[in-house]
Formats: sequence, C-alpha cells, structure tokens
Amino acid sequence: MTPQAPRSKSEFPLNEEAWQKLRDAAKAVSYNTADDTVYELRLHLRTPGIFALYKADVLAPGLPMLDGFLKFLAFRQAMVQVIRTSPGLTNDLLWQWNGALRDNGYWVDFPIPIRRETLNHGINLYDCSVGLPVTETGDVLYPAGAFFASNGNLVAYPSEERGPADQVALRRRSVEPIYRPIGLTGKLDPQSGGTKALDNRFYYTLTREYAFYFRGDPNGVQTLLDFAMREEIGIGKKTSLGYGRIAWFQIQKTTLTATLGHDIGIQGMFRIALLKNVPYQELQRRSVRERGDFVPTQRLDGGRWKDILLPSEWDQNERLFGAREFSLGSPIETFDCYYPPYWRREGRTQVLRYGTLLIPRSQSKGGKNDT
Repeated sequence: MTPQAPRSKSEFPLNEEAWQKLRDAAKAVSYNTADDTVYELRLHLRTPGIFALYKADVLAPGLPMLDGFLKFLAFRQAMVQVIRTSPGLTNDLLWQWNGALRDNGYWVDFPIPIRRETLNHGINLYDCSVGLPVTETGDVLYPAGAFFASNGNLVAYPSEERGPADQVALRRRSVEPIYRPIGLTGKLDPQSGGTKALDNRFYYTLTREYAFYFRGDPNGVQTLLDFAMREEIGIGKKTSLGYGRIAWFQIQKTTLTATLGHDIGIQGMFRIALLKNVPYQELQRRSVRERGDFVPTQRLDGGRWKDILLPSEWDQNERLFGAREFSLGSPIETFDCYYPPYWRREGRTQVLRYGTLLIPRSQSKGGKNDT
C-alpha cells in the first residue's frame, strides 16, 4: 500500500470566525497607562526559570522580559475567554495559537498594561525594564557591562561561590556533520524544524526572584500574572516542562523617575546602566556632550540649523534613561529584538543591550544625575 503524502500546512486554513473573535477580544481590552508613577514588580519563581540570551552553549544567562511575557499571557487569556464562549471553536483556536507562535502573520497584537513610548521614526518601545536578579538578602543586581552593580560594588553573576548554572540538554535535534560536510536537501533542513542543527544547552539562572520597573496599569499587570499562576504558565523557556512557574509576586510604587536607566551607585563612577535593549541608532542620536564632540547638538537641514532632539525628547531622555543629556560609555552591541514578541523577525535590529553604560552630561560639571 502506497503511504499517503504528508499534509501540508495549507490544508489547515485558519478559521476566520475564530480569528475574528480573537481580534474582537483584543479590541475590547484597554488599560490606563497615563500614570507617571514607576512601579516595581517583585516576581518570585517556584521553579527555576530558563533565560538563555541565545540558543548557544554559554554560561552567561539572559534575563527575562516583562513586556514579552505579558504579550504571551494576553493572547492566552483571550484564547481561554473565546473557548469558554464558543467551545465549538476549540480545535481551531488551538491550531491558530500554534500557527501564531511560528508565523508573524497569525499573531494578534493584544494591548498590555505597560506604557508605550514612541521614539524616532515611529519606533515603539515599552516603558519597562528587563528582569533584574534579586539576591537572597533582597538586593537588586543592576547590569553594568560584564558585571552587576549591587550596593556600590561590581559583582559577577552567577557567583563562583554558588556554583555554575545547571544545564538542560537539547539532544533531540540533528547535528550537522563536522568531519564530513555534506549537502543537505530540502528534506533535511538544518535551519528549522525537527532537523534543525542544534546540540546546544539552555542554562537556568540561580536566583528565584526578579525585579521589574515599569510605568502602566498595575491592576492590569496583576490580572495577567494572576492568570499565569492559575493556568500554571511559566516565564522563560521550556515552560511546558515546568520551568519558570510563578510562586508569588508583589507590585508597589517607587520613588524612581526612570525605567530604562539606573544610577549604578558606585562612588567616583557616575554611570547610568541601561536596563533594556534599545535600537543603537536611537541611543546614538540622543547621545550629546556639552562641547558637542560626541554627536553634534544641531544638524544642517535645508540650509538651517535644527536641534537633533525635539523639546519633548529631552524630557523623554530624563523619563526613560535618567538624564536629559548623556553620552555612550562601554556600549554592548548586538543584533536583537527591541520590541516583543521576541520571535518576530521584523522587530530585529542592531541594539545596545542592557548593561550598556551611559555617562550623564552633568558629569562634566562635577554633578550627578540620579534616576
């Protein structure tokens, strides 16, 4: 008997009724994000979270992102609501969810309770930080270059005293031959799918608690996190295996004035640590010095000199990064996403990664800008 040919993805079209119900659910959600208060979210994990910066055999773990996680939860919450009202569409909704995680065109951009800031050329950035590790004594570790700043000191993380991060091997996928390179056909594609050429490991971080800073609707954030706890949805990678489950969380107001930058607090070292990936060209455009020797404070446009930054952008610098004027110091460049979800290819660009240090302009006057 001749075996049947495998069914292509085109044989499973999206159900327009289910798709429309998801879009209607997205339109029905709204949050009040106009509050200027900076909130701190303390998120404690019941099981270790896996936050690898890249799919590579590296010991330095990445950090979790609050906005990307909330996007994931918002989609899942809407799916549950639609399934409850239209149980007959369950199979179609599950298929569409599966497709949305793999195809950008199937993703519904649900609003989340985090303020969005508009940068140059219409770039939207969520006004919140990545997850900052919290020590057993409750001290927040702020990324500073290749180290973390804590209580006026630079420390390594993970620490040698506590041992290296454990690893989760991914050996179910094929590995490209090393000694005898061969030309693979389309039936064995090493770039994607079950035959993707990976034999790497994910490392989970040693801490079980993270701190996030954000502006937005704290009640909305609480609702989504409560949903994650009820549905046993973890943060990070390999959550279906039980990693990254949330034990408890706490949201409270802070006295901070910036969300994407924080004074590292080391005596004699006036630096602001970047707490989120930001497009490289955007930060370079905003980097100025008093003498104008880093980036000109004005540009020639149509025969007239114009300021590089609009009046509102000077205020935005202070609101996001903690200084109206700053220059770049110790930049960490990479090619990554600057807005969630992280797997959307159109969101990838050259960025300055969290841990990049900014030098407040007030340093040249002997002053210091606190965030």
